[in-house]
Amino acid sequence: MKIKMRGLLAVAAIMLTAGCGGGEQPRSTQAAVADRQGAEAAARLVAVDHGDTLALQRAILDARARADSFAIAGDTVATAAFDAAFENYLKEHDAALHAAIFNSK
Repeated sequence: MKIKMRGLLAVAAIMLTAGCGGGEQPRSTQAAVADRQGAEAAARLVAVDHGDTLALQRAILDARARADSFAIAGDTVATAAFDAAFENYLKEHDAALHAAIFNSK
């Protein structure tokens, strides 16, 4: 079970960082929406029983799909806002899960 969890978290780290952009970006009208959705997606992930790897995977994929909707629209600012809000929420509310996902990069 522990090996499956590590593999799941490694996949989560790759998926969550895949959409991250860099550099100075123009302001986005969707950035506030993305920020709220990122925090909400992280809250749903924190609420999942961490022993239920299928539910964790589902929550992670849902979060990535929401972030990707901004990326598909070409809104790199909103995508970055979602990713930052997601990571910050995890860091504040579930440090162990944050470390498992973001420190395994």
